[in-house]
Amino acid sequence: MLLFRQIDNLWLLLASAVWVALLWNHAASSLRKRREAFASDLMFGRITGHKPTRRPVLKWLAVIVGLALIGIGLLRPQGSIYEEAVIGEGLDLVIALDISKSMHADDIDGNSRLDVAKAILGRMVNGLRDDRIGLVAFAGETMVQSPLSYDKNAFLTFLERVNPGLLSKQGTNLAGAIQTSLDRFDMTASQSKAILLVSDGEDEDKERLNAAIEEAARKKIQVYTVGIGSSQGGRIPEGRTWFGEVIYKRHKGRQVITRLEEANLREIAKRTGGAYFRASDISSAREVIAGLDGIKRVAVNGGNRLVRRELFFYPVLLAFLILLLEWMVSERIPYERELDHWLKRI
Repeated sequence: MLLFRQIDNLWLLLASAVWVALLWNHAASSLRKRREAFASDLMFGRITGHKPTRRPVLKWLAVIVGLALIGIGLLRPQGSIYEEAVIGEGLDLVIALDISKSMHADDIDGNSRLDVAKAILGRMVNGLRDDRIGLVAFAGETMVQSPLSYDKNAFLTFLERVNPGLLSKQGTNLAGAIQTSLDRFDMTASQSKAILLVSDGEDEDKERLNAAIEEAARKKIQVYTVGIGSSQGGRIPEGRTWFGEVIYKRHKGRQVITRLEEANLREIAKRTGGAYFRASDISSAREVIAGLDGIKRVAVNGGNRLVRRELFFYPVLLAFLILLLEWMVSERIPYERELDHWLKRI
């Protein structure tokens, strides 16, 4: 089955297609007006001595087809799935993602915290090649969404499906997230290990959190934390009215404001030897990747991962050949072709 990896580029391609169509219409209309101003159809035929050649039209079509094929290449078409042996240096990384209701607050440039977190993680995962990645979702309880695996596509599929409805118990159990993440590791393996905790930091159970931090430090597993949210805070949406108005969470008649609590996240990172990152937009993924690159990797020579075949070079190669052919074909009629032979253009 043919899939496209960069389907987001489709809107850009559609906009480009509309622009090319308008440009084509304008060029054709302008050419027709210039010919009519120069001479009538009968007189134009007498002046030229031959019917107008269609070669310019064919050359235009070749350019458009070539550009369209390049556009298809930009969508990164994917083919069948095959197994690829993993050889390189990597680590085991468990990502613990907060999916509590507070993550629905839209205090990051009008975007919800959860949407921004997913975008950051999606971009980050694409930058980690030889690492095994697992996903743990948590709120008041925890749930393992994806086991440690080299299969990045599977991870991204699980990440896309994560939503607050997966867990019935609400809250932010940072201690449970760390403990469940620690349980995902094989402590007998020599593989480097790390946890990436993505949350807005709200947690009231200090005792359990301290115990989880101490266990991670004792096992020498670094916990990197990413703070999602703003210090000003945002309201928590709970639904909509019949008229489409957003209903926000209230407590004792007043709207609840949730804010980013950096203290807990900074403490977790500091005590486990990790690092804290403040996520303000999707570009924060680069900072997270740079931080994870500082972790010592060990040699990996074993295991397989499922990857899709890249097919983008087929339409790009065909586009190159078509555009080359367009350049070689002259716009002039056959009896004048020797004056503009394509060999003279080399």
